[in-house]
Amino acid sequence: MAKALKEGFLVVKRIRSKRTATLASSGVHLRVLCQVGILIALAFVLERLFPIVNAPTLRITLAFIPMMFCGMLFGPIWGAVAFGISDILGWPIMGLTPIPLILLSRIVNGFLFGLILHRENLKMWPHAVFSACLTQIICGMGLTTLGLSLFLGSPYLPFLVTRLPQFAILIALQIAVFPVLIKLRIALRKTGYLFSL
Repeated sequence: MAKALKEGFLVVKRIRSKRTATLASSGVHLRVLCQVGILIALAFVLERLFPIVNAPTLRITLAFIPMMFCGMLFGPIWGAVAFGISDILGWPIMGLTPIPLILLSRIVNGFLFGLILHRENLKMWPHAVFSACLTQIICGMGLTTLGLSLFLGSPYLPFLVTRLPQFAILIALQIAVFPVLIKLRIALRKTGYLFSL
């Protein structure tokens, strides 16, 4: 029986090593998938279940924190994929209507976080301030507001004006959280649990 058990473990070990080799050869590491999945789940919970302000046209959440961290660790492609998936998950689970421009906004937002923040020597200026301002201008003021404006049938400019306080608050929050994420990245790397690209 012990011999059969040992052979069973060897078979499982061979299968695992083949799967890991296949994932590694395709450029995807299993630990990256797991870590991105955890960040997607965290973003979903912060966005859908624990918003700070949740009004029909004004929504402030902390979902940007795991998405910033995802872009910082894994780059623009993973940032875009993660933010897109976290938005898509909300459609069936929360019973939301899909708005393509908002999905595009999330994907671009994750891409920009990764493009700007995926580097070793990050600084408050230009990285934190630039990423916060750029994502809010292109994604918040641009794509998301346009998507909501078209969906609700309200004019874009008056709708944009009502949402300006939200963008100012989100820019300030993103800049304030930035040093904490840098320290978290350093601490997780020291433990060896973090796998970043």
